[in-house]
Amino acid sequence: MDGRIKSGHGLNDNRSSESLSFITETTLSHTEVQWARGSTAQIAAYTGPLGELVLNTDDWSLQAQDGITAGGWVIRPRLNVRVVTATGSQNVSITDDVTAWNPTTPAAATFTLPSSPRVGERHIFKYLAASGSFTMTIAAPSGQTIDGAASVALSALYAATGVVYIGGNQWIVIP
Repeated sequence: MDGRIKSGHGLNDNRSSESLSFITETTLSHTEVQWARGSTAQIAAYTGPLGELVLNTDDWSLQAQDGITAGGWVIRPRLNVRVVTATGSQNVSITDDVTAWNPTTPAAATFTLPSSPRVGERHIFKYLAASGSFTMTIAAPSGQTIDGAASVALSALYAATGVVYIGGNQWIVIP
């Protein structure tokens, strides 16, 4: 992974000053920075020097490197929300911070957590159905557990739960 730094004055983006009508008499001073970047899989295998920032091109998050931890630590300024109306088997993406389930048909759904989680990875689940009695199951991938079990289930209307990966193939339930 490599990055580059370039210093300069004005906006270095190949646009003419006429097209930037909001800048009339002021020249902006800036430093252009291009951070190291890569996919989730590439970053997960990378241990960068202390303080290096890496851009994840899969979910556009920044990951701060500490010189020790493979993949570093995710810096996210906001949560990614996924609203699901489908039932049946659903896969949870690493970018699904919050999954809100509002089924349109009377059937259960099982949400399977990512199979290659990172320590500290968190997912929140909310059962939005206002009526009916379906079951929303959150399942650990093969070889992993959630509080020692294969899954946890929500069946009460408007119920919510969260899980965090703590390593050693273990997820824990958080309030």
